[in-house]
Amino acid sequence: MGGFFFWRWNIKPNGPSYLNGVGTLGQRANLIIVRNKSYELYYSHWCANTLPKDLFWGEQYAINFIEMQTKLDESGWLDDVWAEGGAILDLDKKKLLFYGGEDILYDIPLRNLYLKLMGNIWYGWEIQWAYEGIIDLATYVGYPKEKVLTSSEDDINDLSLAPPEEKNWVDTVASVRFSQNELLLFPLCGGIDVYLSYGPDLINKIDKSYGYKSIFLDEWSKDFPMGGFHIDILSRRLEFWHANDIPNISQELQAKWFDWEVIDNYSNYETQYKSTNGLLQFQDINQHQLLEKLKVLLLNESSNPLDTLAYIVKKEADAGRKVEISPYALRYDKYELPRNVREEILDFAIDNL
Repeated sequence: MGGFFFWRWNIKPNGPSYLNGVGTLGQRANLIIVRNKSYELYYSHWCANTLPKDLFWGEQYAINFIEMQTKLDESGWLDDVWAEGGAILDLDKKKLLFYGGEDILYDIPLRNLYLKLMGNIWYGWEIQWAYEGIIDLATYVGYPKEKVLTSSEDDINDLSLAPPEEKNWVDTVASVRFSQNELLLFPLCGGIDVYLSYGPDLINKIDKSYGYKSIFLDEWSKDFPMGGFHIDILSRRLEFWHANDIPNISQELQAKWFDWEVIDNYSNYETQYKSTNGLLQFQDINQHQLLEKLKVLLLNESSNPLDTLAYIVKKEADAGRKVEISPYALRYDKYELPRNVREEILDFAIDNL
């Protein structure tokens, strides 16, 4: 059926929906500068995926980058659905709190090395990852987290701790101590929240035939897992860790596991190694390979997303469909240091590891 088609590309940064369809093109982020005990809020439609690269080069470059973006009042806060990255640059306390990126967002060993390098450049600053995403940023500046938190329904009807069909799909690992002498490990696909949102009733869903007495993850996947959890039934203790940002995860799980001890270990996956007495072994970490990956990430030139946007608009127009583009999507404010300057800064950081 031919005719008229109308498409909107995220008309406002706080992500309203429209009956005619919502385009999801973009990598949205809130960026905040704190100075003199007050904060300025900025919005970027495109920087969430490139944020680790945008912030890496030091305080002054980061300030310049943030101030190039769209400055907004408090109506410009993104919620936990639309915010894919963000940062707070606190000039009063010399603290940087942020999250975002692509590989760095999900790969903890890669991110740990990145943060070490970054610390050598941001000398005298405290650098912290925002494990609960936009909620961490809002809480930091005293903005009510309820205003950036959306409600969601858990899809847990067919929950199972069965391993994925393909070994390389494993991105989460569960360990369950049933008794003093019985511990089983479960390689899984999907985030920790998918499983833990079920609450203690999850235990009744466990089919022990899926469990392993020991696991060496190198035999399953080359990719490091993005999360894991450990359930100690005897002690009624739940511990978990995660690479990606999961807004309000601690509070939600504490409510669902209300009579359990619930511990968020953030990115500290080694806690699960200890809880399993080494029966769960993670992939070997090759620092040289990680460093080479970071060099590519930090030194390669960024592509211009407006080129992709223009291609899509033309394709839709050629098909006879109308496209309305948000002015926010048309702004791509970016300044990249010359490659030789970036190389010098990166070499300095590497030499001081």
